[in-house]
Amino acid sequence: RGPITRSELEQIRGVNCAVILRNLEMRGLIQETESDDELLPVFELTIDALRFLGIRSAKDLPDFESMHAHEYIESTVQEP
Repeated sequence: RGPITRSELEQIRGVNCAVILRNLEMRGLIQETESDDELLPVFELTIDALRFLGIRSAKDLPDFESMHAHEYIESTVQEP
């Protein structure tokens, strides 16, 4: 699911994600960008990450559609 804010990711995973996000960013597998829609910066996969996985788009990941619209994830990241 992306682009995604750090707080949304932490809500889904239930743990602090600062270290893993920093490590992924240092390796060039994700990038942090400013978003017009969000107050916080968002993270998304880079071309290098997609190439490493052997795909052209995140939509090529197995079960992308069902996971992207999963009920738990939707309810977790919704605003209260």
